[in-house]
Amino acid sequence: MQTMRSKLNEQRKKRRMRFFRLLICTVGIVLLLAGTWYYVHKPGFSFGQVSINGTELLTESDIIRMAGSQPPFNLFTVSSSQVRAALQHDVRFRQADAVYVWPGILNVTVEERKAALYVLNAYQKYLKLDYSGMVLNVTNGIPDADAPLLIGEECGNVYTGDVIVNEDVLSLLCFLQRIGAKVEAQVAEIIVDNQKQVKIQLRTGLPILLGKINQVDKKADIFMVVYNEIKDKEIRADYIDLTFSKPYIKLTGN
Repeated sequence: MQTMRSKLNEQRKKRRMRFFRLLICTVGIVLLLAGTWYYVHKPGFSFGQVSINGTELLTESDIIRMAGSQPPFNLFTVSSSQVRAALQHDVRFRQADAVYVWPGILNVTVEERKAALYVLNAYQKYLKLDYSGMVLNVTNGIPDADAPLLIGEECGNVYTGDVIVNEDVLSLLCFLQRIGAKVEAQVAEIIVDNQKQVKIQLRTGLPILLGKINQVDKKADIFMVVYNEIKDKEIRADYIDLTFSKPYIKLTGN
């Protein structure tokens, strides 16, 4: 009987020892994980890298700031969803995405909004518009030659990030988008007179008459045909009139 009791006590001791060892191991693992978590989230800990595609307007510091973190880059503190949300609300970009890819790279891809036109607002400040009519910037003057200047129209009381509602200007933006950025770069200014007639002034000095502003989006195809013919054949002209269905080219000296 004594031998059986001793065996039972010995088994109980072994079970207690196994339990204590398991408990100590569990606590050790928890402390190790907690310590690791704390260490990798400390300011100054660096892990991973950023790859930015489609723009030169962003830096790694910008991405870290958008995530509400601090340099250096640390994938444990930079949320891709937070970066993505910040980029999608940035008026400089038409599309944006941010995802983690192996091994530890935050891949940021954006598509910039392209400046299409400068036009005045109600306070005589200049709006930089993209092709959809979104206001990219509001300035006191024209800081660059990224886009032609529209004279004779204004877009009311709008601010950066707003989309204009002026249908005439939207029609003109549609025309500019259809002729393409390469050709638009040759446009110095666009003038709208009191009768809503549109004249384009090329950087070469050649004026092109397009007719009514609310019809200009339909003139893109014929404009491109005439523009390419003038360029390819090096035709010297005083002006080009596309007001009516049949284009007219006033040749120099005639």
